[in-house]
Amino acid sequence: MSLAPTFSDAEPAPIEIDPRPCKCCGLTIDCHVMVDNGEGPEFYCSDVSPDEVTLDELERRAELIRQEEVTAIFARLEAMDDPSKRMSPRAGPEPYHPARSTVDAFRYLTAAGDIGRIREWLAERPKDAPHLIALLEGQDHA
Repeated sequence: MSLAPTFSDAEPAPIEIDPRPCKCCGLTIDCHVMVDNGEGPEFYCSDVSPDEVTLDELERRAELIRQEEVTAIFARLEAMDDPSKRMSPRAGPEPYHPARSTVDAFRYLTAAGDIGRIREWLAERPKDAPHLIALLEGQDHA
């Protein structure tokens, strides 16, 4: 006869859940929505009435909101310190100029001397046409 306990005699001790607050909402895990799709439970932050939240959880939420606000303030300050992100109040947007490749293509077409092709090409680029024509006129005067 064996005096060793059987598995049916021993019950496992319940696992204690760590009461640390969630990094997103500040609530403990028991205040989250649990979804189990067969691969293990997943916990999602839920909207909980302030009456159902402990003072520690409310303080944690307030601290998270404060940290987000401070981060946003520092991001705005950094953007103000960076001259490339700051516009002068008197300076408007920079004037439009065609891309260098467009100017090079236009010079190639004008060197070929095919007026019909140049007109067709400029008609396809109405935003670039005034700048390119001015460039052509500037070459004629030079």
